[in-house]
Amino acid sequence: MRLPGKPNKSNIFKRFLVSFLLMLIIPIGLSSFTYYEAVNIVETQSREAKLSVLEQTRDMLDKQWNDMDEASIQLSFDSRLIGLYNVQAPLDNSPVLFDVWNYYKDFRSLALTGSAFTNTVFIALKNSDLVFSKVQTTDSTREFYNDVFHYDRMSYEEWHALLFDKSHLREVLPSRPARINGVDTSVITYMTSLPLGANQESQAVVVFAIEDKDILKLAGIDGENGHTFSILDDKGTVLTGDANVPIPAAIRSATDRHGYMHAQIAGEDHLFVYTRSGNNNWTYVASVPIEQVMGNVYYIRTIALSVAAGTLVVGTVISLWMAYRHSKPWKEIVSVLRTFWGNDQGGKPELAGLPDKPNEVDYLQKSIARLIDNNQSMQQALQRQADTLKTVFIERLFKGEFEDRAQMQAMLAHVGLELRGSGFAIAVLHIYKHNAALNPESLEEQSILRALMEGVVREHLQGNGYLHTMHENELAILIRSDLADKPAFAAALEALFHRISEQIRERYVIAPMIGVGEIYDELFDVHYSFQEAKQAVTDSQAVGGDEPAVVWYAHMKKRHTGYYYPTEVEIRLMNVVKAGNAAELEHILQHLHHENFVVRSLSTVTKQHLLADLQATERKLKDELGRQLPEEAAEHGPILAFIGLDQDLHDVFLPFLQLCRSIERNKKSRNTRLMDKIVGYIDEHFQDANLSLYAIASHFNLSESYLSQFFKEQSGETFSSYLEKLRISLACRLIAEDTLSIDSIAAQAGYNSTHSFRRAFKRTMGVSPSSYKQL
Repeated sequence: MRLPGKPNKSNIFKRFLVSFLLMLIIPIGLSSFTYYEAVNIVETQSREAKLSVLEQTRDMLDKQWNDMDEASIQLSFDSRLIGLYNVQAPLDNSPVLFDVWNYYKDFRSLALTGSAFTNTVFIALKNSDLVFSKVQTTDSTREFYNDVFHYDRMSYEEWHALLFDKSHLREVLPSRPARINGVDTSVITYMTSLPLGANQESQAVVVFAIEDKDILKLAGIDGENGHTFSILDDKGTVLTGDANVPIPAAIRSATDRHGYMHAQIAGEDHLFVYTRSGNNNWTYVASVPIEQVMGNVYYIRTIALSVAAGTLVVGTVISLWMAYRHSKPWKEIVSVLRTFWGNDQGGKPELAGLPDKPNEVDYLQKSIARLIDNNQSMQQALQRQADTLKTVFIERLFKGEFEDRAQMQAMLAHVGLELRGSGFAIAVLHIYKHNAALNPESLEEQSILRALMEGVVREHLQGNGYLHTMHENELAILIRSDLADKPAFAAALEALFHRISEQIRERYVIAPMIGVGEIYDELFDVHYSFQEAKQAVTDSQAVGGDEPAVVWYAHMKKRHTGYYYPTEVEIRLMNVVKAGNAAELEHILQHLHHENFVVRSLSTVTKQHLLADLQATERKLKDELGRQLPEEAAEHGPILAFIGLDQDLHDVFLPFLQLCRSIERNKKSRNTRLMDKIVGYIDEHFQDANLSLYAIASHFNLSESYLSQFFKEQSGETFSSYLEKLRISLACRLIAEDTLSIDSIAAQAGYNSTHSFRRAFKRTMGVSPSSYKQL
């Protein structure tokens, strides 16, 4: 390609000068505009900050109420407490005193550990007059009311009637003055009668009391700056807060989740912010004086005027200097690009077609356009590679080729798939299209039909699954669900596949066969579901006519006559043993036992055939390992997972597990040696600023992702965290010696810049290097 001639040197300087002069006008205009916008901005920030605090307070109190509900339910089912309901007062020398004391110890232990018991809590029993609290138990509710928990201006008789004259269910009393353990305070009271139930006679009452000061502390209200805070229940009653503060009627009647408005309090304008709980429909309201908010606006106005004046004084001089200074690196960039494109013999015609003396800006535009074009091509290639990786991951997942869950999760994160849920199942959709022979025309027809099927399935999946093409006339569907109840998930799958099958039949007059495997809790085990779905399709016959058919593997178990040991399971078993994954091996062997001796009833002859196949697999394993066979393979260890198995089956399973455990021990030993080498290399080179995960991975011929995962598994911390600790530890020693500057220490500790060193030091030590040096 032809290189452009020498550019006009004054072009970039002139452009920068004009730009900086324009930048003088912009801040002046913005300074004027800022003052008029500051009011709205500051008010919005104050409103959002106050709303954020309110929402945090709401969420924490909602958790408190939920914890109290759960604690009340737990107490209602306590058989020992139920046994004390009918105990009559007095209890002097009563044989139940021992039961009372034992229950008090357990209640006190629960009160000291349960999250709902962080507040004042007690249980009062109606018949026995017993009261259990966190600090004591007493057989006199009168003494407890007088000495421990007492409402102001309420007699004991009124309090006793409040507790027992009617049943309470999650009842909350508004804030009122009280004396708790001799300290005057005010509390919100939560009460629930025991036993639970609207038609049950109250035998006991569990009471929780939350002090108002704790709620105000959560809301960040100190009562001295004019801020207010209130909580209204679903009927608009004030539960806590200043009763003299007028809550705007619009807030009481509002139906939206949160909002704000202005209102007057004692002649002063306040900004009210509110949020509503989705748990109990309570409204949390806070207000702040507008005068406090506007104080920030006046400060912003002063800053804006100062900036404008300073800009006018020094702007012109700085513009000239900056124009000259900033034009230099741009000229260097142009020079680098000219060299780069000059070395590229396949240059773009638009660069070669520039005039002999183009200005720098035109040259940069053309060069950047070419770089963008190259980048887009690379992005497209990366996207094609990502799609391929997803396909490879799904195929390995369906075949059960992952050694363990950690490897599967790492690959899952790498390919960028979101497959999380409480249950997983696979269905295989087979297109029953009868053709005398496969030829290009029939294959093309099946491809079209498969594409149409994929469209129907994706319409119904709605992001809750993944569709994978297995063959020209077969699709596999991986489906996830957040339902923890397997019968509910199965019912949803049944309805889904019938809708898919019916729609395919109606649209395209095709009756597909859909085989559905079992539901598994973990994605790692879904390969079993895939094998079952294929088996269901293979062993079943299409329903007569064009009616759609959905076949469940679970419904076909009664048809099994042979033993279960497919090739896929044998391959997976051998891979797991060679990987030394004992936990997964136990899982596979238990699965084989379940399929052959729980699901099926094998005859003696069939059982012997199964055991012979397993022994053949063992021999193949030993032949493949050869010299790598661990010497301690015959060592015996506890096989808790095989307790209760048939002795013949136990004797066949045992060598697999012994061999796997031996390989696992050897593998751990190799991992330890590799980790020691990696740590030694880091300790030796951590002062090198170019040391990185990529550099270490290249040195040890490992991938970056594997090295990162391996280092975290072996050391319990990330590579970057370990490296930063080493560097900061050295920096602390150098600072303590007080012989080097901060810049020199940063360089010796392995940092490219002082700025990055200061940030890392502050993040690790909590103070800046300069402050640490003074300390």
